Amino acid sequence: MEQFEFHLATSHPSRKWVQIEPKIHEMTLNCDPSSGRRTLLQKHEPGSLNAMESLHDYVEEIYIVEGDLIDVPKAKTYLKGYYAYRNPGMRHGPFASENGCLMFITCSPAEGGK
Repeated sequence: MEQFEFHLATSHPSRKWVQIEPKIHEMTLNCDPSSGRRTLLQKHEPGSLNAMESLHDYVEEIYIVEGDLIDVPKAKTYLKGYYAYRNPGMRHGPFASENGCLMFITCSPAEGGK
């Protein structure tokens, strides 16, 4: 991971919002290709729907910075300030957002792997 002092996240030339699904974008803030560790922002526009269930081989931590995130199968809405910690192999999603959402996410390799 690169070391950075405080700066505007969008000021780094390699940081761009990338669409990963309709109405859903990510910006990688930092990553270590050798370990697989990364931090990112994920932004859902109002009316977004992440149409697939997810399953990862890494630890994922998510903090909702603003907006709402709806767990579609559970019919549960999470708001600003909610936090999730997911171990590798934990199924989750699909998710939607009625009014839009911004999340701070970290992804860390599982013990003994990438």
